[in-house]
Amino acid sequence: MSLLLAILDPPRNVSVFINGSAKIEEGDSVTLICSSDSNPPAEISWFKEDESSAVGSGQSFSALQSGRFYCEAHNQHGSQRSDAVTVT
Repeated sequence: MSLLLAILDPPRNVSVFINGSAKIEEGDSVTLICSSDSNPPAEISWFKEDESSAVGSGQSFSALQSGRFYCEAHNQHGSQRSDAVTVT
């Protein structure tokens, strides 16, 4: 007899990676990628510091303007936000 044990846990190790350079020219964009560990998989929301509502969702986000951005990973067991990264 085999037994499958599923561990359900909230998001942890949430971090943002910048795909390319964090410096953008006007009219360009930079892609930010959010990474997290959780079970079940987390839903991702993107925020710009000093703004109350989300600016995007999904694992990647294209920043079209400068500022400090972070992601928040959440599932039914909890949530965790990443440190902010700066796009200039």
